[in-house]
Amino acid sequence: MPTDEQIAEACLDSLALLGGGYVIDDDGVLEYPGERPGAGWHIHGWLERWLWVISNGVLERRRLRKRRWFCVSTGATCHSRPPDNWGSTHFCWLLILLKLWPWLNGGAGLHNTAEVSHALDDHGCRRTLQRWLRRASSDALEIQQAIRRALIERCEPRPVEHLFPKGLSPPESLMRRRWRDPESVERLHRALVMLFAGAVELDIPTAVLLAEARGR
Repeated sequence: MPTDEQIAEACLDSLALLGGGYVIDDDGVLEYPGERPGAGWHIHGWLERWLWVISNGVLERRRLRKRRWFCVSTGATCHSRPPDNWGSTHFCWLLILLKLWPWLNGGAGLHNTAEVSHALDDHGCRRTLQRWLRRASSDALEIQQAIRRALIERCEPRPVEHLFPKGLSPPESLMRRRWRDPESVERLHRALVMLFAGAVELDIPTAVLLAEARGR
């Protein structure tokens, strides 16, 4: 199991600061051009919002512009979704998982959890974390399988199991607590172990590995 220091080192930058299809303008605004949805779709401006990202270990609130598209034949519109933008939340996907990790992996409980990095201390209230956990747990199996497939592709021809010589069993403290859906929480914990340990062992940014998994 990687240490907090190792995880923090592997999570110094969000995908937007590593490229990942983004363009950063002179004012630091993140622009995500995306790809045209298909024939008949035309550029229709930008959809703007704010997004918290991590840049060299420091949290920053950046303006994000996502390309909007318009279909001439139907009048429909849509926008390109960055791989690290999770629905309507104002935090990138990497930061959400970093916030959930110490709660799931530690034994102190939600109210006394120590963050992987002090940069995360003042972001994401307990109620927000509970909401994130419910939502992530509902997709836990899909998240786990996607991260595993990304690791398999990175590790070939070696078996992915060599990254986890001590296995992926959840800590006893996790299973002792009362969860609404303990099986899904266990799957989510396993997915996070694979994500963070895989990034540390393969010496790649966690945001890159996560984006590869999201692409699957």
